[in-house]
Amino acid sequence: MISNSTADHTGWVDEPDRRGTWAILSTCILTITLCCWSSVYPNIPPRSAGILKKEMGKINLFLVGLLGPEFLLVISLGQWSAARASVKRFHEAGYENWTMTHAFFAGMGGFLFASPGSEMFPIDAEQLFRLINDGFIVYPDLDVEEIQDKSKTEGMARMIAVLQAVWFLINCIIRVAQHLTLTTLELTTLSFILIFFATSFCWKNKPKDISRAIILTTNTPITTIRSKYHPYPDQRWYQTPLDFLSRDEWVCGRLWRYYTQILHYLHIPIFARPNTKPYDHFPSDIFLRLDRQAEGIFTLFELLFACIFILAWNFEFPTPTERLIWRISAVYQIVFGLAGGLSIWYAHTVILPKQLEKIELFEYPPKRQLSRLAWKLRNIHPDRDPHLTLPLRILLPNILFCVAYCLSRAYILVEDLIGLRRLPEDAFQVVSWSKYIPHW
Repeated sequence: MISNSTADHTGWVDEPDRRGTWAILSTCILTITLCCWSSVYPNIPPRSAGILKKEMGKINLFLVGLLGPEFLLVISLGQWSAARASVKRFHEAGYENWTMTHAFFAGMGGFLFASPGSEMFPIDAEQLFRLINDGFIVYPDLDVEEIQDKSKTEGMARMIAVLQAVWFLINCIIRVAQHLTLTTLELTTLSFILIFFATSFCWKNKPKDISRAIILTTNTPITTIRSKYHPYPDQRWYQTPLDFLSRDEWVCGRLWRYYTQILHYLHIPIFARPNTKPYDHFPSDIFLRLDRQAEGIFTLFELLFACIFILAWNFEFPTPTERLIWRISAVYQIVFGLAGGLSIWYAHTVILPKQLEKIELFEYPPKRQLSRLAWKLRNIHPDRDPHLTLPLRILLPNILFCVAYCLSRAYILVEDLIGLRRLPEDAFQVVSWSKYIPHW
């Protein structure tokens, strides 16, 4: 992987005598696209959604996977954690046929709740359990096969993505074994493959591309149900009338909502939230809190993901400056993963509980100008949902961390492309067997 410093360098190279620049570029882009597109499992769209809106959940997750693959892994791990907790709780209550598939189906908005006094709204697995346990609805005796019948598995596309990823991985291993140069673009592609397999594991039981939810009906008014669970049933709600039963906004989720709200103000129509009240579906890009096991899995894969870029430490770059910036960016990927994870844990367990007790005292903006500005910055959402409030002690350092991450990530992606203008000669040499192995 470390090129000889005395090797000749070449610009754009044509085929067919050896692998050309276009072959390197197109193979990597195809592999990344297949991995990202096959990795995403969107939630169920609104019943009234058109074709484009139905695809927005998948497009949003695809963009997350393309721009920050490790964030897609956090989303999938959060859903995996919630599904595991749901299965455990249902089994303890005697519902042994409740599986991970059922839990994922509920978490993706597979059940719509219809109650007098409210429009239909989705309920997650925790809310469903509470409603069943207290007799408001009957347990939905739904077989896994019935859920899978609603799912569009896209088996052929997924198989192509897996085969392409495996072929690409083997090809890179053989190139290293034969002391042939790998490009930084190929290393980046390997990082996408790593996350592809990790997210695929997390979502292996999640139904894919289901377009219609199941309606669960009760004759009990929603006000009566809220009175059963909420000490102040007339208190304002922000997503659905029953969201307080399970809503636990993780710091990552609060930060993500903060940044996507900024995009909304900039009229960038991605990662939008439902404009209906109550919500008519669960957005696909929700960051749920990770359990201990999921935290361990994420830490492992985040470090592996970041360390892939370190492998290019002694690669030959077109200029020394480009190599230096690459090294800085690669190191920061590791720093972001480690320091970011620790800061999120500290913020959620230490800072957030203490700060929110003080912040929630200020329901109305303070009179002092500086305090008023801080009050506005903590929560930029139009309805000032208190569940999304962020103390400035968390927000401001995180903004700096994320800006630096975006810059380092952008540089890596740009260098992957511009670095193709000057590569060692052996970067274009084909491994001895690859031309005889079927691939795409």
